[in-house]
Amino acid sequence: MSTKLFVAMYGMENFHGVEALNVGDTLFLVKDPDNRVDPQAIKVVVPPIGTVGYIVNNPLLAPHGCWTGSGIYDAFRQQTCAKVRFTMKDMIIVELIEMLYVPVPHMENFIADWQSREKA
Repeated sequence: MSTKLFVAMYGMENFHGVEALNVGDTLFLVKDPDNRVDPQAIKVVVPPIGTVGYIVNNPLLAPHGCWTGSGIYDAFRQQTCAKVRFTMKDMIIVELIEMLYVPVPHMENFIADWQSREKA
């Protein structure tokens, strides 16, 4: 991506906690259109842990300089990658990165399998 896009994660306390992530970790952002609360929800997934949080979608909660989930929703198809850039007490700031730079073989299959298990 030519412009750096930053987004914030929240909800980690409902999954594995902020402690599960470190600066430099690669994350996968996966659209969650079946989410009952927010049709533009974006899950944050770490293989093999699974879901670790969601992208902030409320402009009042997004830190200055960060996009909301709905702001980046159309920037990618079903999934994209991000790197943890900053960690705070209850929020993590990530930068969207190109899928080309992530050396994870068969990621498409992993995400598809993971989504089918989530729906079951």
